[in-house]
This record gives sequence, C-alpha cells and structure tokens, in this order.
Amino acid sequence: MRYCAPRPLSQLVASRHVHSRQFDLQLNRTFAPLLDRGDIARIAGTMLPRIRSTKDITSLAHSLAQRFDAEGDAEAAWRLHELAAFYVSSSDPRKRRAIDAMSAAFDEARHGLVVTRHAIPYRDGELTAMRWEADPADRALAPSDTPHTLIMMNGFDGYAEEIIDFASYFPTRPFDIIAFDGPGQGHTALAGMTLEPEWERPTNAVLNYFGVESAAALGVSFGGYLVMRAAAHCPRISHVIAFDMMYRLLDGLTLPLPRPLCPIADAVIGNPRPAWLIDAALRIAPRFNADLAWKLQQARHLTGLSKPSEILRALGAFTMEPLEGLIHQPCLVLAGDADQYVPFERLEDVRRALANAASLDVRTFRHAQDPDMAQHCQIGNLNRAFTIMGDWLSGHQPRNGA
Repeated sequence: MRYCAPRPLSQLVASRHVHSRQFDLQLNRTFAPLLDRGDIARIAGTMLPRIRSTKDITSLAHSLAQRFDAEGDAEAAWRLHELAAFYVSSSDPRKRRAIDAMSAAFDEARHGLVVTRHAIPYRDGELTAMRWEADPADRALAPSDTPHTLIMMNGFDGYAEEIIDFASYFPTRPFDIIAFDGPGQGHTALAGMTLEPEWERPTNAVLNYFGVESAAALGVSFGGYLVMRAAAHCPRISHVIAFDMMYRLLDGLTLPLPRPLCPIADAVIGNPRPAWLIDAALRIAPRFNADLAWKLQQARHLTGLSKPSEILRALGAFTMEPLEGLIHQPCLVLAGDADQYVPFERLEDVRRALANAASLDVRTFRHAQDPDMAQHCQIGNLNRAFTIMGDWLSGHQPRNGA
C-alpha cells in the first residue's frame, strides 16, 4: 500500500505564493505522493513559497520532470510532466510535448504490471482507455458478489494515467479496472473531441469494447457527476461511487466568490444574457483572477467554444437536477465541507436526486475534525478514501479508522 501524505502542501507554502486553495490543491495532487523522495520535501518547503503565478508552477514542474527523467525516476517524472502541462493552453505545443512525456514515463513506471492501453472507436475519433487486470489472489478471496469490473471515470482536467493510478490506493484489487478519457477529457480532448452531456454513450462504447455486461462505476471529481448521468441511463452499471459528490459542474465557478455575489452569479449562469455583457465581463475578470482564467481556458479546451456566454450555456447541462429519481443502483457518495470545488450544501440536493437509489451510503468529512478528508476528492489521505470505497464495493464493514 502506498502512503499519501495527509498533510496539505499548503501548510508548507508561504502565504505569498499564488495563495489560492485551488492551486494549493493542484500542488498537493502532484507533490504529496512524492514527499518520500529525497529532497522533494525540501523543495516543497523552499521553492514552492517562491511561486507567484501559474507560469512559475509550469516552469518548476518542467525543470523537476527533466531532472527525474535524467535520474531514471519515472514515477516522479510522469506526475511532474502532467503538472507542467496543467496550466498551459491547448494551443501551446508545450502541452502536447509534456503530455507525451507524461505517458511515456507512466508506461515506464508501470512496466511489468498488467496495465494495457486501448483506443476505442467513438464518433469520428477514439477514446483513450487503460485496463488493469484484477489481482488473482484478491479476486479469489473476495466475496462472491464483489463486482468483477470497475469503470473509473475522469473529470475536468485529468488524464487516464492519473485515474488508473488512483486504483493503486485500493488495499485489495479483486476487480478489473478500466479508466477512460471520454469526449472532452484528457487525451481525447487533446485530439479534438469535445465534451458531450450524454455520458451513457461513451460509457456504453467502453463497456461494449471490453465485452462487459455488468460493472461498478466510480467517478473522480467532475466524474462524480458524470457517473450519475451514466448510471441513470446505463443499466449495466451495477454500483455507483461519487468520489466525491458533484451536483452541478458550474458550482466550481461560483464557489470561490464572496457569498453575497453567489445569487447574482447563479442568475447569470442560469440565463447568460445579455451575452455581450457576459462576454465582456468574463474577458476582463480573468486578468485579476488566475483561477478563473484557468477554468475558462480549460472550459474552452473541453467544449471547443470560445465565448464565455456559450461556455456557460454548454456547461449548464451538467447538473443532477434532471436525473432526480432515475438512479436505482446502490450508491456511495463522499463529501467534505472544505471541498475546493463543490459546495457542501449541495449534499441535500444530491440526496434528493438519489431518492430512488437501491441504497445510499453518504460519508461526510468535516474540516474541524478531519481536515485531510474534507478536501476535494479527499486528496489529503487517498489511502483511507480508497479503503472506504474498496470495502463498500466488497460489502465489508468499515475498517478501523475508515
């Protein structure tokens, strides 16, 4: 079992860096699994405080990725190549180079494991998928009703490599694991295929490709919504996990705003008119907010749209509201009150949407008592999060500390 440092990296970063909870999350996402490497902890404590911008993050990640490539540490290199690409525009050739380097380093790091790459025909292109076969010993010991296949769904900004790597945090692996980049995600987005709301379509394409008649499904981040959409319209999904909950994608835009402005922002998102005024405002606002600038840049990449008003209208389709009562599978939902993207208050909306689920298991985490688990995707303690999800899939009672 790997250890993911439960201490948020933001505690190691001086207050004068970009000073964004979202950016601290991305740094934690990359560096936390690497803190056992020589001087990474020193770098976290000395170099990260010097960061002033996303350009600084990109430059640092690139230099460290090259260093670990030279040292033959592929495990560290692929994570840093991914971070080096994170804030770079899709029109910048550095992004493709960094992602290609990430994929090559990931394959080198996983050499010897039964992890295979697949290109699944879809629309006018291909979905990128990866499959990791179950551990035979774990499967032999698992209860008979444990799912034989787990589909892992990507989110707003990840790649299939990172998603399937999450599976290494399961304490046991009695199921085959399939991770894929759907339309508008990861490698598929880089190839020009844009996001679509009907997530059951790529899900069915993946299940058909692998000949899977029944599978559990786990959605990561934005995937916490996508997995619900797929489950509502794809009966081959047997179990549903939201890691963690996401009721509405556009909440990620409004959450960082001062509370008095949220109703105004919600009204604009619900009806982005007049379009010219929305477009003008959102051309100016990102100049003063690096987080908003990145979110709009990424949304353009995923949707293929350019005008902010068009983007808001397109992303508004990704909400659980029309799914209310349509999901009948057993569901596990994780939620934290310090989530950087999802308002904790949305939990009641999620419960309402899942009123017809065969069963609903909600695990909530409060920052006051459990700061590591209260963050987005429980990023402060992935071992514990995946123990909870693995036990749920196998029908085990919660372990001590889970």
